[in-house]
Amino acid sequence: MENRRISLLKQKNRWGMTAFSIGLCLLLMPVVGISLFVPQVITVLPIALLALLGFVGPVSAAVCCAMLVVLCLVLFGLWGAVMAALFLVPVCVVAAALVEREHPFWQSVALTGTTVFVSMGAVMGLLSLLAGSDVVSAISGMIEQMLEASGALGDTVLSAMMQLGLITAQDGSSISVEVLDAATREQLISSLVMMMDTVLRLEIPMQMTTGAVGVGLLGQAVLRRGIRSRGEKIEYPPLRTWMVPSGWGRILGVTLVAMYLLAMTVPQFSSSMYYVFSGVFEQVFALQGIAALCYFLHERGKGRGLQAVVFVLGYFVLRPPAILFGIADQTFDFSHRREKIEAEKKQNNPFDPRGRR
Repeated sequence: MENRRISLLKQKNRWGMTAFSIGLCLLLMPVVGISLFVPQVITVLPIALLALLGFVGPVSAAVCCAMLVVLCLVLFGLWGAVMAALFLVPVCVVAAALVEREHPFWQSVALTGTTVFVSMGAVMGLLSLLAGSDVVSAISGMIEQMLEASGALGDTVLSAMMQLGLITAQDGSSISVEVLDAATREQLISSLVMMMDTVLRLEIPMQMTTGAVGVGLLGQAVLRRGIRSRGEKIEYPPLRTWMVPSGWGRILGVTLVAMYLLAMTVPQFSSSMYYVFSGVFEQVFALQGIAALCYFLHERGKGRGLQAVVFVLGYFVLRPPAILFGIADQTFDFSHRREKIEAEKKQNNPFDPRGRR
């Protein structure tokens, strides 16, 4: 008998989990509001909404999305709500549509990631338009105004930055917050804003790119796993089978080396490109390292719980070791999974420029 078509909007809601997820979202609103300026938190939000859509149901995802938009409305006004909707809604709609039309997993990852990148670019463009300057200058100006108006709290922040060695007084001395005069305070604020301006001009493009990769891949993964948990059939290659095709592995490695050499030679023109590409490189090979370790555990009969722990530790806590494992797996195939998986499931090698090994 032919399988019925998946319809995410018509799927049954798990009402107990729906009520719990909405209540949890409400409780976490203060934390989310404080963390909205942290790029990693921003990219987690659409993944969480797609997880709710797959595992819990459309009501949970829609209500939690609406709550996030309302939070931005309260904190940043009408334009804040518009930007929140512009960032969250398109990725959920596109990811759901791709699943309903049963597009292949890796194509869906690419299209979902592209949607995220375009949405973030639109948000940045809108921010620049409203501020009348580029988005980094606007953010730097907001931080400067906040520190100037914050009084004792701002002095504490500046003192902490000095103790960490991130900023220093003009004469290089260490100054206590109790003896922070107006001139020194102004100079420290200027130093901090200049430092943040430099960091943001590198960090924002990198976070946009790596965020698009992460949301595209993990968003499709959690959405499809949620659908499969309901007994539906949808293509989803297990995490342990994820790998970079051999052809693309070489391309990524050579490109990274070339960009590094350019960044060392002409940093004023290429350091930003190297920073962005290195972020994508680290993201890709961290996931490959995690996948290789999960395959190693699976072959030895370890359960999904331990594999989930490996993913959390490798992706969020121990990123450098995960990257090294990923590069080792690409170079030496230490888990001995590549030939077996490539022979059995050719679809797990997307967009290979050489086709086959």
